[in-house]
Amino acid sequence: MKFEIVELNEFSGAKASIYSIFIDDTDLTLFDKFIQENHLLYPDELGSIIDRLEIIGHFTGAREHYFKLNEGTLGDGVCALYDSPDKKLRLYTIRYGSTCIVLDGGGNKNVRALQEDEKLRQENYLLRYISKRITEAFKTGDLWWSTDQNRLEGTFIFED
Repeated sequence: MKFEIVELNEFSGAKASIYSIFIDDTDLTLFDKFIQENHLLYPDELGSIIDRLEIIGHFTGAREHYFKLNEGTLGDGVCALYDSPDKKLRLYTIRYGSTCIVLDGGGNKNVRALQEDEKLRQENYLLRYISKRITEAFKTGDLWWSTDQNRLEGTFIFED
């Protein structure tokens, strides 16, 4: 598998940088695919999530209370962004403190545990894998933080 990290300039701002992922040679980022899959069924929740991303990037940063933390394995940063806790639409992300998030996909969570829904499980496990690869790139020096600690720099293309 090949993936590329891309910055989403419409969301990134002074408070946080926001990225998504292209998988292999697809035309849509994982976040674009999430929008495409959910815009008809959950337009209000999707609109709220998009508004939240703009607020995160430009005004507040990635505050912890915007996310359901610990949606992956210990220390991988995988969490879920939602418009409000009582809603069911979830967007999986990797959160790096308050200054950076990487957006994946997600969907409507109608089950107790994400493992009970095949789509959510696949989205979540893909992001766990991507998080692991990004962590390895930080360790090898292929990826690093900008001097202001708000942006990723280095190699954005990963191949197996």
